[in-house]
Amino acid sequence: MIRRIYVDDLRDPDFIHGHLDTRIARTYAEAIHLIEVFTNSGDDIILDLDHDLGETKTGYDIAKYIVSNHLPLLGFHLHTANPVGRQNMEQLLTHYGYSHLRY
Repeated sequence: MIRRIYVDDLRDPDFIHGHLDTRIARTYAEAIHLIEVFTNSGDDIILDLDHDLGETKTGYDIAKYIVSNHLPLLGFHLHTANPVGRQNMEQLLTHYGYSHLRY
């Protein structure tokens, strides 16, 4: 199954893809939990990231967790309004071979 994890502390997804099971994570801890659960169950993950999460940890920290643990992603999308955060997350994830999906 393809699972979309939408990570944002405030916003809801603008749209829900009919073929994707979309889950919302409001914090770093919620996002990591969902990533681990879906990875362990063999599901494919699309990660839809905001950078600023209203806490110490950011979307960049989630990207670092993915990379450092060599976790599989079907792809990622960035919906952050933070241009520096966007660039950092995109560079990190693409450097390690993850695909940037554009909706």
